[in-house]
Amino acid sequence: MICHPAEQLLADVEWLLSECESFVLDTPLAQFLRSDWSDVFADLQANPQILLQHMASAKSHFLGTYFEQLFSFVVRHFTTLNILAEHQQIHVGGKTFGEVDLLAESEGITYQFEIALKFYLGFYDEPNGTWIGPNKNDSLQKKTNHAREHQLKILTVSEGKEWLRCVSGGDHVVPNLLVYGRHFYFMKNASCEFFAHSHWRGGWLRLSDLTLAAPYLSALSEASKPYWITPNIDKPNKKQINNELLLELSERFVHDNRPVLYSCSSTFRPPNSDTFWLFVCPDDW
Repeated sequence: MICHPAEQLLADVEWLLSECESFVLDTPLAQFLRSDWSDVFADLQANPQILLQHMASAKSHFLGTYFEQLFSFVVRHFTTLNILAEHQQIHVGGKTFGEVDLLAESEGITYQFEIALKFYLGFYDEPNGTWIGPNKNDSLQKKTNHAREHQLKILTVSEGKEWLRCVSGGDHVVPNLLVYGRHFYFMKNASCEFFAHSHWRGGWLRLSDLTLAAPYLSALSEASKPYWITPNIDKPNKKQINNELLLELSERFVHDNRPVLYSCSSTFRPPNSDTFWLFVCPDDW
């Protein structure tokens, strides 16, 4: 059993329902929401036990699994979609050809959902504004290409068609790619001009440039997986951008070169504005 704080889960559910941060939404969940979804959420806030139980049944603590479990809950309790199958592997020639994240039906139409939660860092000095994952092995282009050219086509092969007929009773399926997540814009010249973009909720810079953000960001709280969607509620200790933090990160990057994610307060924005998210990367990232 994996136990999560109720307040954290509720915040993440609310974030997903808002669909305020995403990269690709073919057919957003908003088009399937129940008319009384806000009442359902209010009831859930009053009694989150069903959410706690659902999330505790996840097979692992990884961020991807956490999000898939969260998405499944939202579909079940907040939409008119009828789930037909989840995490179904399609085998071709005795080998796994691909997996259907979620198959659901609404108003006589069957949808194949391919879902993901991604955190991509932007490079504006590269063609088309390349978006790359913090581990540098993933990118938005790779993700969308693989999803559209493979994952969302596995039900077009004979084995996939046969499974689809057994589950849905039909041959037609509508592919639906949903890539949620956060854009981290390159803070090459951190300034009030950068933070004036109110829709930018995330940024990244290298360690040697971290002090450039000191006049604009405060109360940094390191995000711990799987709680990368909304600020961690169980981390009361906040850090400031100062020499102590610079030393801490420089020593850390010697042994672990993965970028570090923080939720922050922005001194340039109103007190009740959205949390700003910051990735601090090693200088050789």
